[in-house]
Amino acid sequence: MKHLSRAGVLSLTLLSAALVACSGGESTDGPETPRAERTPNAGFGNEPTVTELGGAADTLVIAYQSDADVLNSVVYQAAADGQVIDNINHAPTHQEFDCELTYGPELYESWTWNEDQTVMTVTLDKSITWSDGTPVTAQDIDFTYELIGDPAVASPRLAYIENMVEGTPEVIDDHTLTFTFTQAYDKITMEAHAGFTPVPHHLLKDADRATLRGHEFSRAPTITGSWKLADWKPDERIVLEPNEQFTGAEADKARIQRVILKVLPEYATRLVELENGQVDLMQAILVQDADRLAVEHPEIKLYRRGWRSQDYVAWNQLDFEDYKAKKENHVGEDAWAWEDVDRHPMFGDAKVRKALSKAIDVDKLMNDLLTSKVTGEVYAKRSVSTITPALCNVHNNDIVPLSFNQSEAKADLESLGWSDSNGDGVLDKDGMDFSFTLMTNSGNPRRAKGAIIMQAQLKEIGVDMQIEQIESNTFFERLRKKDYEAALSGWSAGLFVDMTDIWHSGDKYEFNFTSYNNPEVDALIEAAIAEPEPAKNAELWKQAQAKIYEDQPYTFLYWMDEIVGVHERFRDAKVDVLSAFRDLRSWWVPADEVKYKL
Repeated sequence: MKHLSRAGVLSLTLLSAALVACSGGESTDGPETPRAERTPNAGFGNEPTVTELGGAADTLVIAYQSDADVLNSVVYQAAADGQVIDNINHAPTHQEFDCELTYGPELYESWTWNEDQTVMTVTLDKSITWSDGTPVTAQDIDFTYELIGDPAVASPRLAYIENMVEGTPEVIDDHTLTFTFTQAYDKITMEAHAGFTPVPHHLLKDADRATLRGHEFSRAPTITGSWKLADWKPDERIVLEPNEQFTGAEADKARIQRVILKVLPEYATRLVELENGQVDLMQAILVQDADRLAVEHPEIKLYRRGWRSQDYVAWNQLDFEDYKAKKENHVGEDAWAWEDVDRHPMFGDAKVRKALSKAIDVDKLMNDLLTSKVTGEVYAKRSVSTITPALCNVHNNDIVPLSFNQSEAKADLESLGWSDSNGDGVLDKDGMDFSFTLMTNSGNPRRAKGAIIMQAQLKEIGVDMQIEQIESNTFFERLRKKDYEAALSGWSAGLFVDMTDIWHSGDKYEFNFTSYNNPEVDALIEAAIAEPEPAKNAELWKQAQAKIYEDQPYTFLYWMDEIVGVHERFRDAKVDVLSAFRDLRSWWVPADEVKYKL
């Protein structure tokens, strides 16, 4: 997920700019160059402008595994939602990545820091309006952060505001505001926390915050970007068209006439439509299919995204029925705590989770699912953390993954009282079989096959695992509500470092799907957030990764070098660690190759 993040699932990724000295006791860590004066799409060749094209041309059809759910940046969860939100909004900052994020001007025209780097002053681009013609103002930014912090909203992005002082951001005037932090910490993360995609104050100020996910705005959003939502037929398609009300620079206008996100839940259907030309872009192509496409369909360019996506098995540490009852009946903040909830009879014990991880052969999964049978190349690497290896300076490369050892795994479980007392092949304890259901999202053949492989491996040690495949949005909602025993899921990793929303204890962190609770990890997260010196900061994050891995709240599986196929007629197609289809406004097609005419 994102899920997300860019939350994480499920997180939004934002970027930083070069340092420029400034007088008056301040340092300028954001750009001084206004957005309109930037070279359009610098570094991408001599593509024509919209005016030179005579209007936008051609249509990009994208195969989408699942429908979007909520197009509201404050409350969305799934990566499918985030990709749409990114393209219909003028992002606060422009994004680039090479081992770490870098930021450039966008909606935020410039920003400066005070001397001790605790106050960030932001100036907005005055030309940008919402698609209904209302100017985007500092009040919109302020209102968005107010929503994130409101418990009634239950935003999964509380980590963005937890190190800001009360009343932040502060509106100075319509196009200027300040973010004040409790202390200086990692600059990239601070700028990301202050760079959240806004929602419109004038449209949502009177909305019921407890039901914001179901507000009409989440299905028909008013936007700021070069694309608008032109049509949305649930479970069929989402159509984006150039936003004729877009007020940004000419260089930022859409260059093609339409983007269709075609909802195709089944992988085989998506692949067939890519091959026969009914779709132009497909994500997460299986390695064996990429090998064949390279030979049979040279018109499909294959891109590799790098280490952004991972798969894992989440073990729910709390008994869901007891958790649900206490959550529904509690009154006040201190009426209940996770410590009061019954532990899951199997996954509440870290020793059990570790034994299960030893029983799963991750190398076999990578060999069977993510290795080319033609070249032998492996499109995966073992995962030990939710921090991507792409964050070169922060990922803990010293963690040694658990070795596959079924004999040791079974012995560990027997030492904890799990034995096959009745000879039926399934371990039991106190009259209860070691049996559970692993849920995963449908339409993902890699996970479907991986679940079957793991099911057979766990059976070898006497563990009965049933498999439940469910529709993606329902799957993500059940994760959020902790309505599951175990789940085969994944993250599209955040590209700035903040482990709070996934691993800090507390029910308010909705991306902490496993109800993980380790006071030592809490302390390390808090210390890392408070540490501005990069080397010390990185060391604290590495310590936190090591402790989490020791506890095995997930069985960490692998990072994937995801393969994305795009028809060759699209120029300046940006497929990278930031997105499978980044900055769609810059994609274009030469006039003599246009497939769908105006």
